[in-house]
Amino acid sequence: MSLSPTTVVDSMSSDKIAVIGDRDTVTGFRLVGVNECAVPKTPTETRDLLYQYFRDPTMGLVIITEPLAAEVEETIVELSQSPVPVILLVPDRNGTTGAYETVLKELIRRAVGIEINI
Repeated sequence: MSLSPTTVVDSMSSDKIAVIGDRDTVTGFRLVGVNECAVPKTPTETRDLLYQYFRDPTMGLVIITEPLAAEVEETIVELSQSPVPVILLVPDRNGTTGAYETVLKELIRRAVGIEINI
């Protein structure tokens, strides 16, 4: 029995994408068809959204803007230990803040046991 690409995609359980960001970023992702979008007003709301998306077994990717990620860095590092969904940090319209480097360094430190400069 051979599987077509459609069959392989349909059999995946983690196929949803969520975006957490500012209004402009969220609007852009909505225009390309992402339905799970949120514009949190506080770090607590951002954290709650992350936990909500991680509890959804069909969620495959959570995209979050760097400025919001920087506010909940510890939560992202904690949740990143799970293989799915993947958390992707993206710059907002103001450009990169370097938050992804901090999160990546912490993940490497936890995985390897030493701090590595990237």
